[in-house]
Amino acid sequence: MSWLANQNKAVEISKKPALLELSPSEFLKAVESLRRRLLIEKVQKGDRTLFQLQPAIAEYIKERIK
Repeated sequence: MSWLANQNKAVEISKKPALLELSPSEFLKAVESLRRRLLIEKVQKGDRTLFQLQPAIAEYIKERIK
């Protein structure tokens, strides 16, 4: 979540940070879990699917990791 909070715009989930210690399948499960809880939203840009944190959640996380 902190990685998503620090993104300035919606990102493709294929661009996950290299240092993230999750397998690709674990990462996809985590993204889907956060989406089901309405913490992240899916954004369609043409034929691409991007994800971003809800703005209030992103601000909260940025403040917590300072």
